[in-house]
Amino acid sequence: MNTSTSTTLGRKIKSWIAYDVGNSAFATTVVAGFFPVFYNQYWANGIDADDATVYKTLALAVCNTVVLLTAPFIGAISDINNATKKFLVLFTAIGALFVGLLSTLSLGSWLYALVFFCIANYCFAVGQIPYDKILTKIAPHNMLSQISNQGYAWGYLGGGTLFLVNALMFLFWEKIGLHSSADAIKISFVMVAIWWFSFMLPIKKIYHEDVIHHKKSFLLKEALINILTTLKSISKYKNVSLFLLAFFLFIDGAHTVIYLAADFALNVGLKANEVIPALILVQFVAFPATLFWGYIANKYGDKPVLYITIVFYIFIIFFSTTLSSAFEFYILAVFVGSVQGGIQGSSRSLFGKIIPSEKAGEFFGIYNVLGRAGAIFGPLMVGALLTLYGDIRISLLPIAVLFILGGLVLLKVKEANEI
Repeated sequence: MNTSTSTTLGRKIKSWIAYDVGNSAFATTVVAGFFPVFYNQYWANGIDADDATVYKTLALAVCNTVVLLTAPFIGAISDINNATKKFLVLFTAIGALFVGLLSTLSLGSWLYALVFFCIANYCFAVGQIPYDKILTKIAPHNMLSQISNQGYAWGYLGGGTLFLVNALMFLFWEKIGLHSSADAIKISFVMVAIWWFSFMLPIKKIYHEDVIHHKKSFLLKEALINILTTLKSISKYKNVSLFLLAFFLFIDGAHTVIYLAADFALNVGLKANEVIPALILVQFVAFPATLFWGYIANKYGDKPVLYITIVFYIFIIFFSTTLSSAFEFYILAVFVGSVQGGIQGSSRSLFGKIIPSEKAGEFFGIYNVLGRAGAIFGPLMVGALLTLYGDIRISLLPIAVLFILGGLVLLKVKEANEI
C-alpha cells in the first residue's frame, strides 16, 4: 500500500471511529443514564414505578418492531443505490433533533417522552446499518476485529466523557447556577444532540461514494425482491444463518441489560445519585476492556471472545439478583463494562467476515433486525414477569437462558478461516 493510500485509509477509519464517539453519547447519557432516571422521576410523575417500567418496555418493543420491519429495506436500498453515507447523515440528523426535543418536555409528559425517545432510538438503531456497512468497505479484512472493537472502545470513552460532564452538572446543579437538577438533565439532552451530530461530520466529509439515482418505486421494488431472494436462499449461507440465530439469542440478553440496568437499580431501592456514577463507571471500564478484547479477537479469533463474554454475562445475571447496596451495583457495573464492548465488537467483526461483501448492506440490515428483534422479546419477558411477580430480580433470570442457548448455537458457527 502506498503512503497516500495508507493516509486516506487511516483518515477514513478515524472518521468512522469518530462517529461511534458521537452516537455513543446517546447510548450513555440518554439510554443508559438520564432517560430512565428522568422518565421514572419526572415525566412519569404520579404513575406507579412498576407501571412506568411496563409502559417503557412496551414502547421499546414497539420501537424495535418498527426497526425489524424497516431495517432490511434500508440495508437493501443502500446496496442498490450506494447511498450508505446519505442514510447515515439522515438518521443522525433526525435522531439528534428528537434528543434535543426531549429538553422541551415538562413534568408528567411521559407519553411524549416515550414517543420522542423511541424516534431517536429508532434512528440510532437503523443508523447502525450504514455505519456497520462502511466498516466492511474501509477496513482491511485482517484488521476487521481490531477496528470493530476500537470503534466500540473509543465510543465508550467519548460517550463516557460527555456523560461524566452531564453527570457533574446533574449532581452539582446549584454550584453552576441552575434552578434544578431537572434543568441539568434537559441541558444534557441538548448537549447530546449537538455531540452526536458534530461527530458525524468527519465521516460525512471524508467518506465518499457515488450515489446511483433511481426512482423511489424502483428502489422499493428492487429492495423487496433482493430481500425475498436472500431469505429464500439463506440456506446457501448456512454459516451465516447459524451465526444470526446465535446472535439473536445472546444479544437479546446484552441489550436487555443495557436498556434496563438503571430501571433495575431504581426498582431495588437505589437513588439516582447512586445509579449515575455506576453507569459512568461502565463506560470508563469498557474503554480499555474493549481494546483488550479487540487484541484477543485479532490474535485468537472472535469466537473465543464471544464464548468468554457470554459466560460472564450469565454470571452477571445471577449476581444481579443478590444486589442490595450501591457498592454492589458498582461491582456489577465493572463486570458489565468488562464484557459489553467485547460481545458487541466481536459479533460485528465475525459477521462482517463471513457475509458476501456485495450484499453487506442487506446482510447488516438483517443483522440489526435480529439484534433489535431480540431487544423486543427481552424487555417483553422482563415486563411480563414484573407484572406477574412484582419483583424485577426474578424477571431478569430467564435472560440467562437466552445467553446459554446463543452460546450453544455459536459452537456450530465457523470463522472465515475455517470455512
